[in-house]
This record gives sequence, C-alpha cells and structure tokens, in this order.
Amino acid sequence: MFSLIYRSVAKESFIDSDIYKMLSDARDFNAEHHITGCLLYHDRKFLQLLEGEKPKVISLFNAIESDPRHQNVTVLRTEEREDRIFDRWSMAFYDYGNLRLSAQHKLGQIDRFFEASKAFEKSSKLTNDYFGEVREILLDSAL
Repeated sequence: MFSLIYRSVAKESFIDSDIYKMLSDARDFNAEHHITGCLLYHDRKFLQLLEGEKPKVISLFNAIESDPRHQNVTVLRTEEREDRIFDRWSMAFYDYGNLRLSAQHKLGQIDRFFEASKAFEKSSKLTNDYFGEVREILLDSAL
C-alpha cells in the first residue's frame, strides 16, 4: 500500500461550489481504482492524503499536479504501509464553509471526524504529519 500527502492552493478562479463537482468526480474515480484517502479544503488550501497501489496513486497525483485549478502543489510525505488509513472512504471530506469558527471548535470537529474514520488507531509518521498539517491549516485561518 502506497500513501502520499500533498498540499496546494486553489487559484482565484476556483470557487467554493467547484469543490463539490471535483469531490464527486474524485470519489467515482477513486472507487473505480481502489484509491482511498482524505481531502481537506479550507480557505483556498487543499490538503490530501491518497492511498492505494503505487502506480495508481502516482498516476492520480500526476493528474492532480497538472490540474489548472490549483497551484503550489507540494508533496509532503510518501510512505509504504501495510494497510490503509481511510479504508472505508473513497474520499473523506469535511466542509467548514466560510464560517469563521474558533480554532478550538474546528479542532474538535476534525478530531471527531478522524475518530470516526479510526485513523487515530493507525498512528504513524504519515498520520502524524497529515493531522499536523490539518491543524496548521485550521489554526492559521482561525487566528
């Protein structure tokens, strides 16, 4: 099992309603190709963890990297794993909308979200990095 985490920034032309079309397409594609993962989109920032067979994940990431809807695509970590972190989700997603919630409220919501996924039970450097990035994005926009 191969896992990859990347971060990027939405271009100005990408509007919030575009996320749902993109998410629907991603879920269909991922289910067909046995790719699972989690996507965070908040304040124009994307953070995604993808997992599956290495050639399929690399191919998908190459398509994501060339997608004109975002920029500054940066791989944060790759890892070979025994099992999936998000084994039941073709693409987990949580929408904060445009609400300016407190950092504490956001972190509480995301903790409940990840607890439901059982991802906390599969702790590794990969999950620690992913959750650290999630917190950074959420805390940065809450300040």
